[in-house]
Amino acid sequence: MVTLLLIVFLNLWAVSDAQNVKVERNVFGYVGHQAVLRCQIVDLDNSLQVTQITWMKDPASAKINLAVYNPDLGTNYPTDTGGRIHFRQPSDRDATLVIERLEMADEGMYSCEFATYPDGNQEAATNLTILAKPTNDGTAIVVKAGPAEVPVAVCNSANGKPAASISWSGNVEGNASYVTTKNSDGTFTVKSEYKAVPSGEIDGVQITCSVNQQTLKQPAAIPITLSVQYVPIVIIEGYDDNWYLGRDHASLTCSAKANPSAKSYTWLMNGEAVPSSAHVVGHQLTVNKVTYAVNGTFTCQVTNSLGEGRAKMDVLVRESPVDSGSTTGAIVGGIIAAIVILTVLVTAVLIFKRQRKNMTEDDEDFEPPNYKPPPPKKNVEEIGKVEKTEDEKMESIPLNTTYFETSTDDGDRIMVTQYQDEPDLNTDLKSPNDIIPGEYLEQENPIYNDLSYPEPEHRKSQEFVSKGMYV
Repeated sequence: MVTLLLIVFLNLWAVSDAQNVKVERNVFGYVGHQAVLRCQIVDLDNSLQVTQITWMKDPASAKINLAVYNPDLGTNYPTDTGGRIHFRQPSDRDATLVIERLEMADEGMYSCEFATYPDGNQEAATNLTILAKPTNDGTAIVVKAGPAEVPVAVCNSANGKPAASISWSGNVEGNASYVTTKNSDGTFTVKSEYKAVPSGEIDGVQITCSVNQQTLKQPAAIPITLSVQYVPIVIIEGYDDNWYLGRDHASLTCSAKANPSAKSYTWLMNGEAVPSSAHVVGHQLTVNKVTYAVNGTFTCQVTNSLGEGRAKMDVLVRESPVDSGSTTGAIVGGIIAAIVILTVLVTAVLIFKRQRKNMTEDDEDFEPPNYKPPPPKKNVEEIGKVEKTEDEKMESIPLNTTYFETSTDDGDRIMVTQYQDEPDLNTDLKSPNDIIPGEYLEQENPIYNDLSYPEPEHRKSQEFVSKGMYV
């Protein structure tokens, strides 16, 4: 771990051609604060003899000597810096330089040089960047209401380094402009204006200017309350549409929003002075006893230094008061009706879903079974029975057959049932022992004969198969 830290530390240092002088490539300092420029020489085998150490600014051009250290003669500062520049703890291996109370003029390239024997001079350079914390402020620009977009707020970030960035936020639609100026000392001033269409609606609305810069731990948020001047916006309140003859203390209130503030309120009725039954106190008009004299249009006029705003209210005087209970009852009735309708709809939906579910279950019941029923057993009584001839079968068909008469004019078929004579109870009825199986129902209940009909020829040979036989 120690080795890894040593490698990282050495990578942060610039190295001379001799790979012996170590410095930080870049150092950042803040105006008014302290900067430390580290410089050391690496001599692992202690084979070098240092005769002098020198710090210079702008070594490639001006070569201004700032500080000199001689192991035998001590330290010297050729350039007068008012004591702001000095060695931290000079030695023949450490030449770290300290600059107090940084100024913008201190920014530049610094060279640390070791004069050694027998290798000669060895040096490395450090770039010092001065950062300046800006001064930030924001104000509203007082404007008059109008249709064109104009600056309504300004935000400044002055004397900062590097230049700051400015952004705006709030519920006022608009656009921002930015201007950056470089000052003579190397700092920057950024100015931003927020532009919007000025109206009474945005007067008093707060927007925020945010300044972001490297020296700030977090963006500086500056709240700004907009100021737009406009003529009064007037509304009349208090009318309940229930002014009736004889009503006491009916009143109207004139409310105004204005910038600058409203100066005067004036009430008129039908364009003239209000009747004597109406009393005006400030922005409120009161009628002690309602009569037909106050039936008309009331106007409230409000003025400020920019002009006049007005609002109107039509007042209807009734013969008798409006029953507020009937209105309330209508509202309650409407709510109840809505609830009933909603309940019916929900019930209908539930019933519909239930019916569909039942239909689905019934359809599943009609599906063929997944088992194969046993073959039908042959009746013992039918064993040995002689098959009847066609003539005998025809003779066994009852006479009361049903046929269709097609001789009608309109072509429609008429179903006609042919009846036989009434049976003789003494000769035609048989005893139960003489009845052939399958004919008992017809003998016991002759009425079923009317429902019998001959089986079509093409179906005589077909054997009835129950749906349950299908697997």
